[in-house]
Amino acid sequence: MPNSMRYCQTCRFKIHKRGFKRHTLSVVHRKAKLIRAMLERNCITHAEIARRIGVTRERVRQRALQMGFADGRSRHAICRMERRRKEMAEFFVEAQKRGFEVEPLGTTSAYINGKLCVQRKACWHYIGKSDHKYTYVSIRQPAGRFDICAWKLPDGRFLILPKKLAGFRQTTFNPEESEYLGTASSSHYYRQHIERWSLLGRPRRGRGEGL
Repeated sequence: MPNSMRYCQTCRFKIHKRGFKRHTLSVVHRKAKLIRAMLERNCITHAEIARRIGVTRERVRQRALQMGFADGRSRHAICRMERRRKEMAEFFVEAQKRGFEVEPLGTTSAYINGKLCVQRKACWHYIGKSDHKYTYVSIRQPAGRFDICAWKLPDGRFLILPKKLAGFRQTTFNPEESEYLGTASSSHYYRQHIERWSLLGRPRRGRGEGL
């Protein structure tokens, strides 16, 4: 370390000897731990930190860079990404657990392994009585662009269909095998796509389940 510089253990950055004493008396030094703790939370802006500490936003920006934190614009981008991840639909949360790389676009859309995926809700009803009772699922084609669409079923599983099989406006099927007449129709190939995670490609982190 050059003789003209000193290292502040509290703030964790170098400062010129001539200004070191003045620095140790400053608000930024005395509240360095609080400033660092707030900077570690990307969704707290420099302006908000400055207001809480009682200094200018520019002073906070300068100290943040000295402490090794990203600039304000980068922190805002990270904050937006963190919020999107917290608000992600269940399909994308499950995809992450299985090792897929998920890049959120919104609460119900994301890129998974480069494929544009969306989650939509399925409507279901319980039809019939006693031995002939079965679950009747109704799904609609998503609006807008997509490569893969996932509908969450009553039991928590996902029907995962590629765009080429989602050419209907609305369709219905029974997700379970049944001997009751009228419940099979075209549902056999939809059943094959329940929990069909392999349509997303291979997980990039470890091995996925249910492929």
